[in-house]
Amino acid sequence: MELILDILLDTFEDVLKIIPFLFIIYLILEWMEQEAGHKMERFLEKHRRLNPLAGTIFGLLPSCGFAGAASSLYATGVISAGTLVAVYLSSSDEMLSIMLSKQTPFHVIAPILGVKLIVGLAAGYLLDLFSRHNMIHVNEFCEAEHDDHSHGILYSSVMHTIQVTIWLFVITFIFNGIVSLIGEETLYNFIISHPNKSVLVSSLVGMIPSCASSILLTTMYLEGVITFPAVCAGLLVNAGSGMLILFRVNRNMKDNMMILFVTWICGLAAGFILEIISMLML
Repeated sequence: MELILDILLDTFEDVLKIIPFLFIIYLILEWMEQEAGHKMERFLEKHRRLNPLAGTIFGLLPSCGFAGAASSLYATGVISAGTLVAVYLSSSDEMLSIMLSKQTPFHVIAPILGVKLIVGLAAGYLLDLFSRHNMIHVNEFCEAEHDDHSHGILYSSVMHTIQVTIWLFVITFIFNGIVSLIGEETLYNFIISHPNKSVLVSSLVGMIPSCASSILLTTMYLEGVITFPAVCAGLLVNAGSGMLILFRVNRNMKDNMMILFVTWICGLAAGFILEIISMLML
């Protein structure tokens, strides 16, 4: 019973941080669906080239909410696939918060953020070059969500937020339960038992959609257990609840799997490149 209560508390804390971002995004989307929002749609269509840059910068901010918000924006066609991947790769989840709370020197934080910035921008723009840009379709999204506009955009925004929050809470609870049953110590031992494959293993741990994975990777790096390339690989692919929300709001599962795979490959490749560079510098 105590374990279940701990998991519930952790899940509540994880989801609570995302709710304000979801509500704001759905409020904007509801406004865009109305006639007044068409100018915003045309503006966003004309400035798609800036999307990956803006997404990377917002992703660097110390919050896991932007990744979730970006997932909803992608599902409606407001942002491109490259922008979404850029947000995922640059998102810090709990990394930056932990480092700041531990008063980690800036020269330790800056290189990780720099890698996230470079990889996010490069991956975002490259993916946009080779992927088809979806047109903005807020109306179709709201219809698919069985939206009711008779009570106004505020009511619809609240209902959207509640629906996604309930789903996110259930799925996050399941993943937090799995992590708790496995145990962070088991994950810790799993990483250190494969030192020659630390980049690959760290990237797999980073794919776990839970704050626990970013906390574990950050702590292990600060303790000197894993290397800089390994922590970068793990934190690059760690988008918090962003991936979970993507699978909830975007009905194209093939598309979702592509986004997930591209994000993982980018993080893994960046980790291997950094590892090669560090070996050449020895």
